[in-house]
Amino acid sequence: MTEQAFELLRRVRYVFYPRRCALCGKVVAPTQEICSACKASAHRVPMPICPYCGCGRKDCACDKHRSRFAAAFASPFYYEGCVREGIRRLKFHAEPEIAEALGREMASFARQAYAGVRFDVVTFVPMTRREKRDRRYNQSELLAASAAKALLLPCVPTLEKLYETRRQRTLDHRRRSGNVFGVFEVIDPKSIEGRRILLCDDLRTTGATLTECAKMLRIRGAREVLCLTAAVGYPKRERSGKDEIQ
Repeated sequence: MTEQAFELLRRVRYVFYPRRCALCGKVVAPTQEICSACKASAHRVPMPICPYCGCGRKDCACDKHRSRFAAAFASPFYYEGCVREGIRRLKFHAEPEIAEALGREMASFARQAYAGVRFDVVTFVPMTRREKRDRRYNQSELLAASAAKALLLPCVPTLEKLYETRRQRTLDHRRRSGNVFGVFEVIDPKSIEGRRILLCDDLRTTGATLTECAKMLRIRGAREVLCLTAAVGYPKRERSGKDEIQ
């Protein structure tokens, strides 16, 4: 099916099932992805950003604490308001179409934050088979696929999650790195050797999950790993301990 035919079928579907804003869920025109109210209220991460944490430099509170394995972090939004609502709907309410709009926002921001960087492949944080079955899809995979399509790059599963862990959102910041230590492995090291990889996820809070994934990619031969998420926790609120979602 051609892209034009797919888009036509999509618009026909919206006649019977109205399109909804990817963030707040309100009905919008078939040509809209995000309503005007959400476009105005969404808390965007301002450029320039701090590459060490992905927040705007004027908001940064990381004290330039650099990851050994992830070269940089970037996110188009702070995890607040309508963006928070949209990500929760994507993760917990079986609305996978939200990933299309958020993935395109991620791609647009990546062009600014990583201007001049030439990526070889886009990948994502994996789930176990049981986790994916329970949720019906991996939201990080959907976001990565949408971003990769907009960036004209291949989206490839490079990592596997070896066993289930406690949900990061249930742990305080100090215990998150230990919770994901040794959890991920590279599927085929030869496929990533010498490559610059764009690693995608839905949300960055402490960065523990992304850092562990980046570590395994680098250990198995990736040239460089840069991270991209739909949202990042606002730094002043990250200090409170537990987060509501990860």
